[in-house]
This record gives sequence, C-alpha cells and structure tokens, in this order.
Amino acid sequence: MFNVLRSIRNRFLLELYILKFRKSGDVHPLAMSRLLHLFFQRGARPIDKIAKRLSKPKLDFVQTGLLGDLNEETWNSRIQMMHTEGYTVFEGILNNDWCEKFMQLALNTPGKYRQMDDGQGGSLETRFSRENPLSVRFDYDSQNLINEELVQKIIADTSILKFAQDYLKAAPILDLVTMWWHTSFSKSPDKEAAQWFHFDMERTRWVKFFFYITDVDENSGPHIFIPKSHSVNGIPKDLRTRGYVRLSDEDVLPFYPEDTWKQFTGKRGTLIVEDTRGLHKGKHVVKGDRLLFQLEFTSSEFGQASNLGRISKKTISSDLKEKISKFPSVYSLIEQDPRVTTEAPTHK
Repeated sequence: MFNVLRSIRNRFLLELYILKFRKSGDVHPLAMSRLLHLFFQRGARPIDKIAKRLSKPKLDFVQTGLLGDLNEETWNSRIQMMHTEGYTVFEGILNNDWCEKFMQLALNTPGKYRQMDDGQGGSLETRFSRENPLSVRFDYDSQNLINEELVQKIIADTSILKFAQDYLKAAPILDLVTMWWHTSFSKSPDKEAAQWFHFDMERTRWVKFFFYITDVDENSGPHIFIPKSHSVNGIPKDLRTRGYVRLSDEDVLPFYPEDTWKQFTGKRGTLIVEDTRGLHKGKHVVKGDRLLFQLEFTSSEFGQASNLGRISKKTISSDLKEKISKFPSVYSLIEQDPRVTTEAPTHK
C-alpha cells in the first residue's frame, strides 16, 4: 500500500511540475527525480507519453552536411534501425583532418580528471597528458568546446539536426556538448568513468551522437550497447528498481546474454548514434586510450537542469550565428550574447 501511495504522490507532483514548465518554462529541481521514479516503477511508456506532450513541432532542416549524401531509402532505414535496435553506425563521417583538429583541441584545451571509485583523480583544470594520465577519465567543459569553430561546425550541421529530429519525431534541442578521454590508468572497470552498464534518464526523450576521434579496437575501450534495451519494455523491472545505479556485467547477464551485446570498434571518424535509454557502457581500456566527442539532442528541456555555457560574439561562426537566428529553440540551452540573436540572419 505504501508503494502505491508513493507512486500516486510522485505522479501528482510530476504532473504539477509539467504544468508549471508548460506555463513558465521553469524546470523544477526535482523534475528529473520524479521522472526516474516513474521509470523505475512503470517503465518507459508513461515517459514517452509525457515526451509527446512536451515536444515541439518539427523544423524545416535541409539535409546537408556530414550525413547529407544519404539517399532517402538509406536515411529512412537508418531511422528505422534506431527505433528497432536503438543505434546505428556511420563510418568515416569525420575525415582525418577533422579528427586531427579535434585531437589538437583535446591536447591544448584545459579539462579535469574525473575522480575514480577509489577516490583517486579529480583536480583543478589542467591539460591532458597521454603519456602520464592521472585518472581513468578526463572531461572537457562544454563552455570551452562551444566556442571552438570546429565544434560549431558540427552543432550547426543541419543533417545532424535533421537526423535527430526524424528520430525524436519532434524539433531537437541541443542539450549536451562534451568530450572525454578514457585511459588505461586502472586495471579494472570504473563506475565513475561510466565503465559499468547504466541507462540515461535525465529527460523524457533524447538521442546521442558519439564521434570516435581515435581508432578504437577491443582493447582501447569500445562503446558497448545492448540492442533493443531502449524500447518501452527493454529494461526489466528487476533492473530498473535497483535505482539510478551502475550495473555490473553479472547484473545484466541473466537478462541479456553477452552474445547479444553490441561492441563498437572502429576507425577514427566513426559516428555512433544511440538512444541511451538503453543499457550501455564504455569498456575498460586495457591498452592505449580513447578520445570521444559527443552531442545530445532532446525533445524538451524538461528534466535535469542544463546549461551549455555562453557563446561570445567574438568566437561565433557566421554559420552558427545564422542557425541560431533561424532556429533559436535548437540552441535555447546556450547562453548567447544578445548581439548574436538580434541581428537578422544572412542568407547566401
């Protein structure tokens, strides 16, 4: 009886938070925890219904850019694979020149080592050392990334925006721009470095784009995903009700045999698009390291509070400036210099 009453109370409060969000745009600090509780108890179906209520009408994106050479049949089959399997892979999306620029960006931009399970790591801002890493994971702040021309080219890429929109069935909102290294610093998988299985549930609906910047083989920390676990009943209640925790291989094996797991190895420039409501992890790095750049698009800002940082007038590219003027809702989580958004877009 207690659990029933608790669920009713959670749904009532969640509905209040949704109504407030629709009226004012303000996200309650407990919105994400209410979504999590609903998912733990009821699965994804009610979350999808909320997502549909909060989504915005589609925008008119031209399919040009990194994915622009796909014909309609191939494009639609990729979207369908996303719906059925939860992922799709594009090889060679970023050429060597792009990857090398990302590499130089990663080696010259300050970031932070993430504290590991045993308490090691964590520091003030510093630069990453491939020769002497100090933790399993090294992260970059979105504020530093979004002011880079290289990154702006990707977040302004309308083929990426269109793919996100076609999968979400709603106008996309950029809500995550990040990049990180995984290293062989530890001899065992680290929870804090996301090397144990987990699912995401910060919002109601989203899709992630993972770009491999380094070559990734089975020893250098390939991304792993369990196909179909993103679906409405993809994660059994026994796993959901353990909470928003990391799961060991032994935890998931009774439900998903290892031969059903998808391990993504690939050359630098490979793109993995994935619905990370499904179970996923980064495999432990045995040798070498892995650099990964990631974008996430959501269909609504409702959920976890997010701020991607501020783009200044001095660093914004003309292309991104035009996209922000034309599609302001896509970039609503970026703090923008007023001079960026008040000028009319320049059409070529």
